[in-house]
Amino acid sequence: MTKTLKKFYLPFLTLLLSGLLNLTGINFNHNNICYAFTAVNAHESGASSKTLLDYTHETITKNYEDIIVEHEIIKIINKKGIKKYSSLAFPFSKKNQKLKVYFIKIIQPDGNIIHIDLNLLKTVTMPFNPEAPIFSNQLLKTIQLPGLIKGSIIDYKFRTAVIKPYMKNNFFTEDYFGGLSPLKKSVYKLTIPKGLYYRYAEYGLEEKPEIIKNPKNITLIWSLWNRKKITPEEMGPGKSFIIPHVMISSVKSWNNVASWYAHLTEDKIKPGKELNNYIKKLVSSKKTKLQKIKEIYNFVAKKIRYVGYEFGIDGYKPSNVNSIFKNRFGDCKDHATLFSSMLRQIGVNAYPVLIPTTEIPDMNPNVPTPFVFDHEITAIKLKHGKFMFADTTSNVTTFGDLPSMDQGRNVLILVNGKGITAKTPIFPPSKNNISVKEYASVSNGRTLNVKSSIIYSGAYDMYKRYLYSSISKRKKKDGILKDVMSIVPNAKLAAYSFKNGNSFTNPYIENFSFTAKKYSVKNGNEIMIRFPLRTRTELTKITAMDKRKYSLKLGYNFSEKTTVYLSFPKDYKIVFIPKAVNIKNAAGSFRTSYLVKNNTAIFRSYFSVNGYKIKPEGYSAAKKLFNGAIKTLNNQVIIFHE
Repeated sequence: MTKTLKKFYLPFLTLLLSGLLNLTGINFNHNNICYAFTAVNAHESGASSKTLLDYTHETITKNYEDIIVEHEIIKIINKKGIKKYSSLAFPFSKKNQKLKVYFIKIIQPDGNIIHIDLNLLKTVTMPFNPEAPIFSNQLLKTIQLPGLIKGSIIDYKFRTAVIKPYMKNNFFTEDYFGGLSPLKKSVYKLTIPKGLYYRYAEYGLEEKPEIIKNPKNITLIWSLWNRKKITPEEMGPGKSFIIPHVMISSVKSWNNVASWYAHLTEDKIKPGKELNNYIKKLVSSKKTKLQKIKEIYNFVAKKIRYVGYEFGIDGYKPSNVNSIFKNRFGDCKDHATLFSSMLRQIGVNAYPVLIPTTEIPDMNPNVPTPFVFDHEITAIKLKHGKFMFADTTSNVTTFGDLPSMDQGRNVLILVNGKGITAKTPIFPPSKNNISVKEYASVSNGRTLNVKSSIIYSGAYDMYKRYLYSSISKRKKKDGILKDVMSIVPNAKLAAYSFKNGNSFTNPYIENFSFTAKKYSVKNGNEIMIRFPLRTRTELTKITAMDKRKYSLKLGYNFSEKTTVYLSFPKDYKIVFIPKAVNIKNAAGSFRTSYLVKNNTAIFRSYFSVNGYKIKPEGYSAAKKLFNGAIKTLNNQVIIFHE
């Protein structure tokens, strides 16, 4: 399932960033456009382009056709803008949409106008993404824009029409007010038949819409003027979160959405004889209900290859469970439908769940619409009435865990034609953990020998198992070498191994050993050694900003537990050992301890971060926490005296 975003009128080179698009607009007299307001302000000099006009008129007819005309005027500021708009692409669905491009022209700084020949528009298929294989009936009308220079103005207008609504006698839509570039004027007009029920939600807009009524129609008009360039922040929310937008829907309740979806799936979920026999055989050796659930989960997650099919309504409609089982592939809705169908055969109450992943704004419980979902997972009803969530599309996620993109999201659970709104859990830091144990020794004064074992759980476990299954042996070794080199640049890798790379039961484990000559710094009879061994300079990226406008999104809560044993010869003694550190605030905690016992120094640390989302007002606490960890892990040393 892929979310369809309207009004991301992006050039071809950046099209993939916005998913499967449905571009739309208004009827507008382009001959009356004034280009006098095209000056670029000094504070916008970092932008590659400026949107002078972003004007959209969307009309819902009494038959629920969705007709949209859009007019865009964009000024090119520099070479980056020339590259960005070297071509235009207009997506449309051959099955359910009609596209018409009215005109494309380029107005040069000297007043010369280049009229682009629309006969040069080429129809191509949407680019295929091998990272997340999705086949679509989405097509593109593309065209090259010749002669662009600094100061050129691109002026174009087009129309799309959705012939048949996804939900009978309903519409749902949204509009984004420009992209990230500075914006002079953006207007979105929505005209609907008078008396038609609707709700809307606004994001990043300060004014309510102007509403114009006449005997036949109601028109809602949102306007935005003189908006500065929007600059995303490192590890902050994506475009769809920070660009002002509005969402409108005529759907009256989530039960209507659930009933509509149930109708799409009613002939798809009943297993046939072959699938039934396979289920019985699959769980025959398992005694408990939980063991049977895990066995079915592992089968669907590992054996049903993820391949997406996005054909209009088929972006929501799953395939038949028997064909999914036979072909051994399907997309997220196919995975969820097959998994819940198989579980029901063993007496487990399981239901499909529509979910917006963390890449798009969360579902607004007050505005029912299927438009807000881009993914589907499964809910299992537990004895006490609560739900447990499972996502089989990730073949590296253990049952009981959830990919970070599924956590903390408002969802719709589809239970027998009824819709239940709920929220997926956000796992605590202890769930996503790296546990490091290192045994190090100093010999010949300055040679360091290390044996390291690292256990991964939660999000780290998923990532490591993904790499294990997708990269070559050489790249696996290179990954270990990179880790070793981050500890000691001149180290020599002695041995390495991996455990549980294909396991859905035990955590992923890395083991390696290395030697580093001349590791310590000698000053007379004193030898200085960094303790702990690892530096964490990458943490500085998190604290680089003085303050944040948007939330800091590390993706998930996490923790790291480290224990290092450092042995040294008996004729050495410790002269200095660092003090323990204990930092605790709203962002998390970091604590260390040091102990010397029998010519062995022992370092322990525990780093716990509430990193799912840190709001701007909590950023100062995050800076204090991470800066404290950086200072401790990078700068502390132990000094030995002979």
